[in-house]
Amino acid sequence: MKDRFSIRKYIFSVLCCLGLVVGASAQDLRFTTSVSSNSVTLDEPFQIQFMLENGTNITSFTPPSFKDFEVLQGPSQMQGQSIFNGRRSEYFALNYVLQPKHVGNFTIPGAQARVNGNVIKSNPVLIEVRKGNAQAQQQQPQQVIPQHRGQSGGGISEDLSDGILKKGEDITEKLRKNIFLKVDVDKTNLYEGDQLTATYKLYTRLPTNSSVTKVPAFKGFSAKDIELPNPPQATEERINGIPYKVFTIRKTLLFPLQSGTLELDPVEVDNQVRLVKLVGKRNRGARDPLDDFFNDPAFKDPFFDDFFNRPEVEYQDVPYKIQSNPIKINVKPLPVEGRPLSYNGAVGSFRMTAAVDKTTLSTDDALTLKVTISGRGNVNLLNSPKVDVPSGFEKYDPKMTDDIEKNSNPLSGSRTFEYVLMPQEAGKHTVPAVEFSYFDPEANSYKTLRSEAFVIDITQGKRIKEDKHDFSVGKNELVKIDGGLQRWSKHSSWFILSPWFYALLMLPLLIAGAVIFYKRRKDYNTTNAALLKHRYANKVALKRLELAARYLKEGKDKAFYEETSRAVWGYLSHKLKIPFADLSKQLIQDKLAARHINGTNTSDLFELIDNCEVALYAPGHNDDKMQGTYSKAVTIITNLEDALKN
Repeated sequence: MKDRFSIRKYIFSVLCCLGLVVGASAQDLRFTTSVSSNSVTLDEPFQIQFMLENGTNITSFTPPSFKDFEVLQGPSQMQGQSIFNGRRSEYFALNYVLQPKHVGNFTIPGAQARVNGNVIKSNPVLIEVRKGNAQAQQQQPQQVIPQHRGQSGGGISEDLSDGILKKGEDITEKLRKNIFLKVDVDKTNLYEGDQLTATYKLYTRLPTNSSVTKVPAFKGFSAKDIELPNPPQATEERINGIPYKVFTIRKTLLFPLQSGTLELDPVEVDNQVRLVKLVGKRNRGARDPLDDFFNDPAFKDPFFDDFFNRPEVEYQDVPYKIQSNPIKINVKPLPVEGRPLSYNGAVGSFRMTAAVDKTTLSTDDALTLKVTISGRGNVNLLNSPKVDVPSGFEKYDPKMTDDIEKNSNPLSGSRTFEYVLMPQEAGKHTVPAVEFSYFDPEANSYKTLRSEAFVIDITQGKRIKEDKHDFSVGKNELVKIDGGLQRWSKHSSWFILSPWFYALLMLPLLIAGAVIFYKRRKDYNTTNAALLKHRYANKVALKRLELAARYLKEGKDKAFYEETSRAVWGYLSHKLKIPFADLSKQLIQDKLAARHINGTNTSDLFELIDNCEVALYAPGHNDDKMQGTYSKAVTIITNLEDALKN
């Protein structure tokens, strides 16, 4: 029996090991989609990255459609290796910089790749696009910080003792002193394009359950996040000799895109803080035989009271919302003096290599010039250096490939540009040296790197630049002139028997019919103009409220009222030609009155807007009310469209 149990135990252990090995190998391959921000304004660019980790034998990589966004930059490729906790991994990524075209909520589908013959897809991402002038709205929680509870020791633990709410103690003051956010930046005065690192931290001495509800947008910066452990791991720091548990919420490399005073937006965190209240001892009718044991001083600790459910302790959960202070960053413009003609925005410390894949070829072949720029700085923002080619070549736009070290700080890596040159003429040609300039903020000066020139020997291939005329003997002879007499004969018939006679006879009747048809059509359109305009106006209303109708069908009341309000404001901004930043009820009323539109149209419009705002702040799911709001919105936009057309 004992041997049987040992065999079963051995088989179970082997199966568990095999499961762990299979699970570890399955986790090696990762295909993810990430964005720099899930909530942006209409005029705010953002970056999206599709990253494939540990993918071997990649035969295709297809990005999704960006139909609701404008592609400002990309695709730029990144590939390289990283070592994390002793494990080495390879990655390949595509980066795009996008800008929204419309206001609303949009889902960007995942990318698709074929790896080892299998098709895999990355995760989709949801992007919320707000009005350009709107205040930054709270995002959905981006990060949940694990519950922080005190560890019991020989006596009352240090953070749990701070969590005891004494009689008469001010709760707000206690929370303010013991839980707060802090932003660390390595510099507040730098040049445009130079790197700064911003680290957002949560400090606490209280038992708390926290979640990040708003992350900074980093307007005016190009941002690249450093990957952090998820969930965040606590470290300890001392401030004025007092220990705090510290959670790093976000760590980001920032590159200012413009000069002037820029501001790092605050981060917001919602906390549920658990405080302990001492409420006195319980009344006992009979003596408890364990009293002598638990009355020992070693057990006069709230932890043991909690563990054994003793009534001397009472918990109070207090919601507490905090945000960090905004940070002002002074960005200096790059100096104009001494700026080389070849400078195109690089800031940092770089090296450059340039090489051609061949120096002898024919006019049927292509030449590849590869320029690699590597170093530290804004590698992800490098522009292609200008390459001058002689007239004997045709140049194509370069292909760009990135190899950026993962989680490097300062940002390090390389960007490679491959130029394809097509020779047009045979002979010996010289490709001039490639020149690349960058600004070194440490040396406070511009530096220029220059490659050697490339001498290319080109022979004539089968393909020639232009087809030539062949004037050789027998290829361009004139036709022999025949000087003999030719026979001529005249054939004539009556015009009344020809088809042209009948065609001309029918022409007046066709013209008269066309005139009658045109007049009747014009009369019909004039009579039914109001009906046609109303139909068109109704189509405009339904198009504007298309997304709201979908939310109505799905029963999402908050999203429905937000989208209805957004559609109405967007319609008014478009039709009255008022920028979003200037929209107000008074201005709309003045504009409508100037067009002689008032009365019920105006009052119904403002009543609809007020109802949507009230519904957002006093939610209560009511399908009939939502349906009535939708119908009213369609009617109001339709009536306004009719009135504005007239």
